[in-house]
Amino acid sequence: MCGLAAVVDLAAAGLPAEAAGGMARALERLTPRGPDGGGVWADAHCRLGHRRLAVIDLSPGGAQPMAGHGLVLTYNGEIYNYRQLRAELEQAGVAVAGDSDSAVLLAGWAHWGAGLLPRLNGMFAFALWDGRARELILARDRMGKKPLYLRTEGGRLAVASDLVALGHVWPGGWSLDRAGLATYFALGYSLDPQTVLSEAKTLPAGHMARFSARGLEVRRWHHPVPPAPITDSVTDPGEAAGRLRAAVDGAAAARLVADVPVGAFLSGGIDSAVVCAALVAGGHTVNSYTIGSAGAADYYEERPAARRIAAHLGLAHTEIEIDPAGDTAWVEPFFEAMDAPFADSSAIPTFLLAREMRRHLTVALSGDGADEVFGGYRKYQGELHAARYQRLPAALRRRLIEPLARRLPEGKDSALMDASRKARRFLAHAGADPVARQAGWMRRLSAAELAALGLPEADIESAVAAARGDIADPLNALLAADMALVLAGDMLVKVDRFSMAHALEVRSPFLDPAVVDLAAALPGELKIRPGAGKWILRHAFADRLPAEVFARPKKGFEIPLAQWLQGPLAGPLAEATDAARLTARGLIDPTLPALWRDRLGRPGHDPSWHLWSLICLDQWLARHGPVFGL
Repeated sequence: MCGLAAVVDLAAAGLPAEAAGGMARALERLTPRGPDGGGVWADAHCRLGHRRLAVIDLSPGGAQPMAGHGLVLTYNGEIYNYRQLRAELEQAGVAVAGDSDSAVLLAGWAHWGAGLLPRLNGMFAFALWDGRARELILARDRMGKKPLYLRTEGGRLAVASDLVALGHVWPGGWSLDRAGLATYFALGYSLDPQTVLSEAKTLPAGHMARFSARGLEVRRWHHPVPPAPITDSVTDPGEAAGRLRAAVDGAAAARLVADVPVGAFLSGGIDSAVVCAALVAGGHTVNSYTIGSAGAADYYEERPAARRIAAHLGLAHTEIEIDPAGDTAWVEPFFEAMDAPFADSSAIPTFLLAREMRRHLTVALSGDGADEVFGGYRKYQGELHAARYQRLPAALRRRLIEPLARRLPEGKDSALMDASRKARRFLAHAGADPVARQAGWMRRLSAAELAALGLPEADIESAVAAARGDIADPLNALLAADMALVLAGDMLVKVDRFSMAHALEVRSPFLDPAVVDLAAALPGELKIRPGAGKWILRHAFADRLPAEVFARPKKGFEIPLAQWLQGPLAGPLAEATDAARLTARGLIDPTLPALWRDRLGRPGHDPSWHLWSLICLDQWLARHGPVFGL
């Protein structure tokens, strides 16, 4: 796992002299991602930069940029099946220099070209320069685990693993995109390929690109369309459970490949417990880690449940307690790590857990992706109940039930307040059609609230409709859109940015191609059943874990955000909602933020998520805006 940057200028004069300074600043920005070394390669038209986190082949032979076969590579990620691919290449007579997965990637492209990409089991983003063709090739893994930002204009292209690093590689000429800001406030994150900057885009998950004298040509190399069922028996729960158990076991074992210490996240939930159980079943020793916050309400406490799971599985378990309210030293480096505005508050515990785990190891396995792949979120249960709700007379729903629901209080400090919160969110969108319902449950801000901020409407429904495609199974359509949008835009961004801020590499067995493809081949009813999300996952691993693991209510990896906004984050909140500051920037009307701030801590609607979105944008502009001239 690493950080990369590249710049290409195809003009006759080639790269300007200042390109070297921009690359140096970009690599300095990327150093937390790759603290073990760095390098630069350049010719007249291309400059490639790399920061290395040494995980496989710790010798200098694994350093990048790496040249061979007439190509030069800078690459971020890990290829778990690189040994199998190496054997195939050597059998075909292709020489592979060194023992790293980078060398296999380089030789594999030379031999198979784009045909290499479907062969890769891993997470990756790379830039590959073909000097003879004067062409830069870019590619990103099928799920979007590793980031790749880009900007192009005329015969010039710049790419980087980090948006701020991209600003260093391409200094000047940046502007904020109001449509991108609207999407950010509507969701709390951006949707590929959009960013909050007009000139910056991402290479979407499962895509590759070629940049040459013909310009930038982008195409999809992976199509996330559910394949036909593997066999007719895939609809049988017993057969499906057996296949799934084998796929997860294999995926977990494959992600142990490393020449550095490896461990696992362990919460009190199903997903991380299944990963640990799969490793134990394979005869592997597992070092597991759980985080807890001093003085947190029971809703946020995972340690007792994780402790019982660890004891059941015989794990070497470590509990980490943090006191973010008492020790605020984390605040500055947290916002410094945020390369683009990102308002999922679970990034904070992710950042803190990664910081502590990095003291013990370099690689951690996680349960990320299981909720989107198998249907674990509460909204999927809401989808099952929506049809029943829509049977009620429309007048009753719109004139009585839904207006009353908007008056319900919300919070997470008690079971009653949490139930009220869930009911309020369900009823806000349960009466809509499937696309509008899914888009509504994704959103944090309505069109009216965006307008009150002075921003245009964010067209989330079109993105949802495109991601659902023509998938006939309504539950599988729902999951496909969440994998394309929520997983790629929110969950994977969170894990990558805030673990790699500490050079901790996180690997996700549930996003292995074999697991994802098998799940897509299953009918929705085997994944989502009334009262039981991830049903097939529960069924497949019921004999490996205590019954209480499957009986515990679903919890997110959350913090008491409203409480923290009045504690360690009170300073950033005051800055972000300052009317004079907002007016001077001219981006956001300060009226609604003032109302949110005044409601914080009062009974009723909890504005903490909205305020957190303001804080993250404000901190990003204050810290990183100067890089872009903003």
